[in-house]
Amino acid sequence: MRLIYLTALLLAMLFNSGAKAQFYSEGTYQRAGIFDRMYQPRKTVISGDTVHYRSRWFFPKHAKIQYAGSVGFLSVGVGYHLWDIYEPTFSYGLLNEFLGGSNVTVHTFSLKNSFFLTQKPWFNHFWPKAGLMINRGNTNNTFRKLPPHYPESYYFQNKIHAAPFWGGEWYQPLKDKHLTGWGFYFEFSALDAYLLEAIRTEYVTMLDVWSLAFGITFYFH
Repeated sequence: MRLIYLTALLLAMLFNSGAKAQFYSEGTYQRAGIFDRMYQPRKTVISGDTVHYRSRWFFPKHAKIQYAGSVGFLSVGVGYHLWDIYEPTFSYGLLNEFLGGSNVTVHTFSLKNSFFLTQKPWFNHFWPKAGLMINRGNTNNTFRKLPPHYPESYYFQNKIHAAPFWGGEWYQPLKDKHLTGWGFYFEFSALDAYLLEAIRTEYVTMLDVWSLAFGITFYFH
């Protein structure tokens, strides 16, 4: 069943690859004064030339809290909206004995490249999304190059992974001076090494490699 859902979403991405997705509402409620000060144009003089800029550019447009998935047992992150269809998020995830019951502590840093699949949300609230994560894991048994005591090509490197994902988010606008809205999302993701094993061997199937995650997103003015 999950494979059917994946196929449907991939087809939707192909048919909407040239579409311009409508972003979440910028909010109609009066925003807090701190945001007004961030949006206020400023100017500086560089080599005799006056340069106008907004200090708001660096402040993220959203923050995420996620359970499970391919970025640790629990992860947090912040991100932006770019080019109307692209939503990059920088995340940090943790897996250890307390969070996940693991006897190995794993720190994961991730860049999640998320793309909207439709021009408008389904049912006025649900946004289908898909994309690719780039994860870097740090622990006492991860390696970028195979240690010399292993035969060549004996193991995959396990420090950096690409992980395609697909899912969706139910977005709810808010009348708040700090937030334009919030969303609850789910996504299925799979690490590149698991996908390769599913393709190369008969012991692992495509239904075995997908990991389910749930999360909450907060959208800022």
